[in-house]
Amino acid sequence: MKVNSFCLASLLTLCTFSVSANDVSFSIGGGYPYFVIPEVSLSANEGTQRWYANYKLGLNDGFSLGFEHALTANKKHALGLVIGAIGIRDDERECVKTDDDSISGEVGNIIGCAITDAFDYETTNGAGVSYSYLFRGLNEGGWRVRFELGYGEGIDSNEKRADGGISVSYEF
Repeated sequence: MKVNSFCLASLLTLCTFSVSANDVSFSIGGGYPYFVIPEVSLSANEGTQRWYANYKLGLNDGFSLGFEHALTANKKHALGLVIGAIGIRDDERECVKTDDDSISGEVGNIIGCAITDAFDYETTNGAGVSYSYLFRGLNEGGWRVRFELGYGEGIDSNEKRADGGISVSYEF
């Protein structure tokens, strides 16, 4: 717990800027591979940058933190960095079947394998880059499309791989 407190204190020391209620916003969205993505963000540097934290829920789930910077004066294009959950992959687990040769055993094997196959996905945690197109501009309410691409490691398999996703969200 000391490490987490130290990291938070260091981050707050490095990011000393005033925050008002208008600087904090909430958005909700979805996409692929995550179906629901609630997000809280904090505007910075006169609205040309934003820090965000989100929870990604799909066939697996995870948290991520990110930073975006507007590239144009109208703030409709932004590049960013993201750490945490960057994608989901099928971990291709083998279905374990029972030795029961009866009809109920076979039905159990079929149902068990179908459930295993449907939910054998794992989140890739790592670091990556993002590009966002914001229909009304960075830190303005409205629709946003974000692409993320990164490199990380599967949470169960420890397989190192590139992964990514796309999402559409609405900022309130």
